[in-house]
This record gives sequence, structure tokens and C-alpha cells, in this order.
Amino acid sequence: MKPFVVLVLCCSFFSSRATPLPFEFSDCDDPDVLEAVDTALKKYNGDRTTGNQFALYMVMEAKRTAGPDTQFYVKYRMRETTCAIEENKHWNDCDYKVPAEAETGECTARVHINKAEKTSNVSQDCKTDPAMTKIMLTEAVCLGCFHPISSDSLQVSEILKQAIQKFNRHSDEAALFKLVEIKEAKRQVVAGWNYIIKYEIKETNCSKDQFQDLSPECKTTSTGRVGNCEAKAYESLNAQIVDIASQCKFPVEETVNPPTLICAGCPKTIPNDSPELKELLKVSMEKYNLENNDDFYYKAGEIEKATVQVVAGKNYHITFAGKKTNCSKKEFEELNEDCEAPPGSVPLKCEAQIYVIPWQNKTMPRVTCTKEYLPLILARRPPGFTPFRSLSLLQHQPDKTTSSDKNETGSQTPSKETRKDHGRGPEGEDRSESPLPRCPGKPWKPIMDLPVPSSFPRELTDEDLLPSAAESINPTTENSTPTQNEETSFDLSDALP
Repeated sequence: MKPFVVLVLCCSFFSSRATPLPFEFSDCDDPDVLEAVDTALKKYNGDRTTGNQFALYMVMEAKRTAGPDTQFYVKYRMRETTCAIEENKHWNDCDYKVPAEAETGECTARVHINKAEKTSNVSQDCKTDPAMTKIMLTEAVCLGCFHPISSDSLQVSEILKQAIQKFNRHSDEAALFKLVEIKEAKRQVVAGWNYIIKYEIKETNCSKDQFQDLSPECKTTSTGRVGNCEAKAYESLNAQIVDIASQCKFPVEETVNPPTLICAGCPKTIPNDSPELKELLKVSMEKYNLENNDDFYYKAGEIEKATVQVVAGKNYHITFAGKKTNCSKKEFEELNEDCEAPPGSVPLKCEAQIYVIPWQNKTMPRVTCTKEYLPLILARRPPGFTPFRSLSLLQHQPDKTTSSDKNETGSQTPSKETRKDHGRGPEGEDRSESPLPRCPGKPWKPIMDLPVPSSFPRELTDEDLLPSAAESINPTTENSTPTQNEETSFDLSDALP
């Protein structure tokens, strides 16, 4: 019986040791995980005999078992550094190569670490990718485009000869024009050849009445007109010029504008300080004071505008301000220089039409004055205003907090259950309340590259495939129902400015 019991105990013991412990997800930036990756990288670099060392770039996934005898399952990415294998440096002290020259790799490693015995065991599988080869940009020759050609070719000379002959025959110019300079010549290969030629012509001393075409006697003149022309021609496969079309532009000659005609019988503006206006306003106000029924005299103030028109005499039109004085008609027989307008009196807007016949010494004024009203000021209705709202809502009470203010204050403080950043703050700080591990981890070191012009398209990297911050929201809290403090309540006073 005893041997049987011993056999059963031994079988149960070995079966319990053979059962693997379950893995649990761990934070990719956990110090224990980084220690396991450091152990794996040291082994990978130690197994290499040539080339450069590799350094950690980012931990992608991490799992571990519980207990002192810990096993890690990690996936990490690495990049080639500038440190050679022969230097025997730690990969932490090395810098990445530039992306165009650096190899990259991804490893899946199982790391067993026994801290009590200070031993470790690594089994991993790594795959590396060669450096990205540079693509040299070259400019290909456009076979179907226009290309510059020599202006001394026979085709260019023949095209210009026919183009200038055609211009001299059909233009409205009185003289013949001659080629002066060829500025540009281009040719395009089609089912034949297309030509574009830009050139300059100048007027000669030969008129069309005397010469039908250019001859050696035709010379350009120093004062002759100059035209800028462009000719388009097509040459067939048989080397025959089939069609020629040209267009010439001449500079616009300066024209002299005709003199402005003077309207002798139209009203003309005269200066407001003209001496003749003072006497005319005095006569006008005398007549106005006689015709109105006011108890006080009025006097002329500032002149706004004055015009005169020559007819059978002169017609004056004066716009001025009329001021009421402190001289009453009962005390004074007429307006004198001692009469002044009291301060604060509202002026009148007056217009005087005065007809003067100098040779008869006659002045016939006609004056009309109206009160000037201040412009109507329209008050804008404040947003949310209604006549049914009491005035107490408009008064600000700093010592009183409404229910909406309380709800807003409460909703601004996020609770642990409603956080959607997985415990990671704006600066990437760790939060103890985060229930889920964070993966992938942070890059060990930024990748430095040469500056690229803004016009050059950006190359996509592996990091572009990582989820963004908006996509890393915890799905368990994304669609959670907001609490009562988070709900925003509105009051009628919220509509006030």
C-alpha cells in the first residue's frame, strides 16, 4: 500500500509542475518588461559577429506570468544604430542611423528571468528588413512637347519669309515691314512638325504704293513702328510648309485727351469766405426777419455751400445756418452787431436764392429755414430679450449660484468611471486608476532625420499604422450613460448676453 501512495504523490507532483502558468497582459512601458526586452536585445546583439548593433524602438505587446520565477512574452521593434558590434557598447548608449540607411526588425521573444538566482533564458525569433533605398528623381524627355531649336535653320527662315510676305499683303499699314530679330523658335514632333516662332518686325522706307514686296532698297527707319509677332506653322512629312498663321501687336500710341469744355451758364462753386456773400446774407436775413412771426431776430451763421450762376444777372444759392439771437423785435428796430445767439440754441438750416441785377442795383432774396432734427438713434434689442422677463434676471448676483452653475461645476470634474483617456493624462503621465495595460509603448528615442522640403511628399512610416489618441478610447466607457452631474441643465437666464 505504501509504494502505491508514494507513486500517486509523485505523479501529482510532476503533473502540477508540468502545467504552464497563465500569461497576463502587462504594460508595454513597465520596467520589468523593459528589463526583459533589454535581456533579449543583449542576446540578439551578442549573437551577431558583423555589422552594427540594434536598439529598442518600441514594445508592441507584453505578457507575463506571476511569481518570482517570471516568464515574459514580448513583441518589440528595433532599429539599427551607429555602434558597431566590435565596440562592445551597450545599445542604450547608441544612436539610430538615419531612416534611409537603417535596417529595422521585429522580434517575438520568450524571456525567463529568475531574480533569486539572477539567471535568465531567452528564446526569440527576429526578422529584419533592409534599409529603404533612395529613389533618384530624374526628368524624362517629353517627346510630344515643344523643344527649342536653332533660329538659323532653313525651316525657320522659310516660315518667317512667308509670314512677313503675308503680313505685308493683308495688313492696313501704309509701309512695308522687315524682319529685325528672331526671339524664340520651338518645334513639336507630330505627324510632321509644328513650329512656333516669335520675332520682331520694323517699318521700312518702302511704301506699298511703290513696292509690292521687300527689296534690297527697303531699309528700316529710326522712327519706324515696331511690332512683336508670333507665327505658327505646320510642316508635313514631305518637308512642305502647309499652313502659316501669324499675329503682330504694335504698341499703343499715346493719345491726347480733348480739352474739357467750360460750361458758361452752369452754377459754379465759390469760396465760403468770399466778401460778396457777407452782404448777400445780410440782405437775406433782413427779409427773413421781416417775414417770420418770431419775437426775436435771427442772424446768419456758418456757410455750408455757395454757388453762383451767370444769367441775365447772377443767381446765388447759399446754404447756411440761421441762429436765433437775444435781441427781441420789441426792443430793437433792426438786427445789429451786438445781437448774439445764446449758447445751446438749436440752429436752423437755411437756403437762400438771391437774384442780383448789377446794372439796376437790385437784389432780390428768397429765404427758407427749417429746424434741424437730431438723427434717430435705433437701440438694438439684446439677444434673448423679451418683455415678459423681469428685470431681476438681468442683474448679476455673484454671491448666488444657480442650479445650472452647480451642474456645470460638477460636470467639469471627471470621475474615475467616466475617464476616457485610460488614465493617461495630456502629458502621457501614468494614472493608477487605469485598469487596462497600455500598448504599444512609447518610442525609446526619437528618430532624427535630415530636413525635407515642404513641397516633397512625406514618407509613411510604421508609426502611421498605430492607433491615434482618438481611436484608443476605452470602448467600455465610450458609450456609458452620463451621470446626473454631467448632464447640462439650462435656465431661461442662459439666453441673456
